[in-house]
Amino acid sequence: MLYPTYTYRICAPSAASIRLVDHSTTIHFCLPITITDIMGKQKRNKSKRGSKQNSNKTALSASSATSSANEEKGASTIVSKIRHGDPRVRHAALVALSSTLFHSSSLSAAALQKERQQKQSHVRLSAKANKPVVDASDETLLRALSERILDVDIPCATAATGCLSNYVSFYCIGDAEESSPEAEVASEVMVPILFQRIQRSLDKITSLGSQIESSIAKKVGETANAASAAGAAGSSAIDKMFAFNTEQWILVSLSLNTLAGLIENFPSAVERVSAASLSTLCAVLPLVEKSIQLTKNGMEESNGDCILDASSNASRAIHSLLDDNIAIITSLQPTPLTHIVTELTNTITNAKMPHMTRLHASGALVSLRKVLVLDEELKSARGREYDAVVAAVQTCTDGTVIDLLSNLFESGDKNHDPKQLVLRMIELSNKCQSMKQDEMMESQIMSEVNARKEPARMIARRQKELKESKKTKAENEDMKEAMMVEDKDGVKKAEETESQLDDVKDELDGVVKSWRELIGSYKLALELVANLCSGREDQDDDIEDVMYPDDDEHMWDSDDEAKLVSAANVAGACSMEMTCSPSERVTFSSMSSKHLLARIIFFFRSWVEFVSMLKDDVPALVAEDVDELLSTCALCLGNMVACDLSSLNEPSLKKVIMVGGQEKPVTDGLDMFWWELIAAISSDVSDGPKAHVTSVMLALLRHQPKARTIVNSAVLDLLLALITQQYNAEGGANNVQMKCNAISMIGLLCSEPHPSEVNARVCSALLERLRSPLSSTSDDNDADSEKARQSLVIMHEILDVLMDMYGGDDSHDEVFGQQDVLGHFQRCLPGFKRRVKKTVANSTREELDTWNETALNCSRFIKYKKG
Repeated sequence: MLYPTYTYRICAPSAASIRLVDHSTTIHFCLPITITDIMGKQKRNKSKRGSKQNSNKTALSASSATSSANEEKGASTIVSKIRHGDPRVRHAALVALSSTLFHSSSLSAAALQKERQQKQSHVRLSAKANKPVVDASDETLLRALSERILDVDIPCATAATGCLSNYVSFYCIGDAEESSPEAEVASEVMVPILFQRIQRSLDKITSLGSQIESSIAKKVGETANAASAAGAAGSSAIDKMFAFNTEQWILVSLSLNTLAGLIENFPSAVERVSAASLSTLCAVLPLVEKSIQLTKNGMEESNGDCILDASSNASRAIHSLLDDNIAIITSLQPTPLTHIVTELTNTITNAKMPHMTRLHASGALVSLRKVLVLDEELKSARGREYDAVVAAVQTCTDGTVIDLLSNLFESGDKNHDPKQLVLRMIELSNKCQSMKQDEMMESQIMSEVNARKEPARMIARRQKELKESKKTKAENEDMKEAMMVEDKDGVKKAEETESQLDDVKDELDGVVKSWRELIGSYKLALELVANLCSGREDQDDDIEDVMYPDDDEHMWDSDDEAKLVSAANVAGACSMEMTCSPSERVTFSSMSSKHLLARIIFFFRSWVEFVSMLKDDVPALVAEDVDELLSTCALCLGNMVACDLSSLNEPSLKKVIMVGGQEKPVTDGLDMFWWELIAAISSDVSDGPKAHVTSVMLALLRHQPKARTIVNSAVLDLLLALITQQYNAEGGANNVQMKCNAISMIGLLCSEPHPSEVNARVCSALLERLRSPLSSTSDDNDADSEKARQSLVIMHEILDVLMDMYGGDDSHDEVFGQQDVLGHFQRCLPGFKRRVKKTVANSTREELDTWNETALNCSRFIKYKKG
């Protein structure tokens, strides 16, 4: 089950790339909203105010920052400049850091190296020797940057906060040791300072808002004559106040983004946040709406983007803070708790807010519901004074939140068509590649031309030395002037080309940003639905433990096997119904009334066919985003079919579904759900989407036993074909996952009564795949350890299904003997054990334990069958 512990975070890197299939060139571009761009503009403004001499003395170039990292006292040098008394020196040092050590690309590379070191113990032992003198996680450097967050010089504070924002977004892996120095700095230093910065900026924004309102009202109330006399001065003053206001909102947005990242990556940082601090975060949301209205009244709508970004980051920080945080939720008194719920509800219902802001606010409310409404133990310990706010949380969830989610999946994002975004992305990327190639070609031609001009000048000099006629000298002078003009024209043309290229990159940045916001909002919405359907985290079921001791002498017990299978079937079929609380039933009823399940399955199928529908070279980042979206959607649907949703038994929204070019009549919601999945997997799509479709099919068969009766011979043929088809190396893990899902579905179907003919077909297909898990060969010399691991995954599924099929007393013994199942077990078990030993280096501990348990069970199964 997918529990609500994951909070989606949009971290658009400031340097990204799109790689088109069959093209070797990669286009690198910068997204428009990056801390480097903001600080770069501030740096240029600073240099204009100072003299050229002072600028040369105080500016810290990117090259000097890089070289200082290689010196013995690099860290102290950088820190001393960050703590310098002159704000120009501080700002220059911070800008240099943002362009080098704390740039998104540098941090991403450092994070990747850190992750590799954590996976390889021998690398981790030698990492200290290879570690540079200064890195992004240096404790002294992080403390110095944290101090600058409260800098009185706002550009310096913005630059420092931007560096730390990049640090938590691109460097922090999320599993940092709580005893590490960086975790201590994050929890003990950064979090308190960030809250101080947010509160100071909010106070300043409130003060500026009042001044702007007064100035606008005064300007409107002036007479025509007075307005003409003082209009210029008044407009200038208002513009300056708007500029200061925007500056503060940018700083607030970066601070909130940094805070949210700390909360998500460092559990100790959560402990530093009190109920009062939570109220500070909630105070951002109403101030956002007021500031947006103020910018519209002042005709400064271009400044609204940073305010909307602040609203998204604020709601994300609140969501991350409340997610599974029982301590802070239970510490809230009724009055502040009511205020928080009211602000969240107002934000969710405010259509002017961005999708991500409203969805994160919904996630915060769902987190409150999990503790206040679903936790029976805490509910009984609370007083009656909480009843009103608890009822408000439940009402908002069942009404406002589900309405928002249902509308999103029904109508989508009306401002952005995903297909048009991708097509425009491809067009701009190709155009960018072409312009860069033209620029390189032109530069090469100009170099060749300039090379050919050199002999002409040498000839001219020789002609002067020979004292030829003045006419010849004049011609030489004319030739030089023509060459100079040509050079100037070439420089001008190069500048124009570079400007055009920048415009194309800027437009491409905007398209990529819109695409990621669209995918991010869909993923977050799916996670919220999955969390609403996950229920409570109950203790382990009281099922009798019949696991065997770790020895090969214990024989296979068919009575215990039957008991395990029976207990699993009962738990899978009615666990949700038995544990479903009245509040959850109301929520599920609301979902059914809004047809949420049907809308999500329609949404799922449209994205399954999305990449194949484009019929064009798809950028790598688009393919990755679509795969992640399908994975999230599959988990969401798996949770939904495990719930007691009445829509599965109600009349279907559709009467007919096209499956393989033929119309398939459907009756109820379960029928429609199943055939939508069959239609999706029957379409011409790659192994990636098919893997996600089969995972939903498996969940439906597992949690809704009635669905097993819908399976006909055509679907059985389809599943067997998925199992026996050749391994697709291009599909890789997706191909393996698809096969494993199909094998598990076959096992569930064979748990129902079926004829011997069907059993023989299934057994033959499973044994065929068991003999060659990944290829047409049956040897154990796999290409690499990863391929061996993937073959183990398939063999494990097949062996488990075969033991379930033939482990009982009445389980088609004639087929078992005819197909020589026992002989296959005896022959494959040694190879299975060898593969387990071969994949120790690149397998998790959980996988190794599972495979060793399977090997042990196979040994017992063989002894049991040999009798």
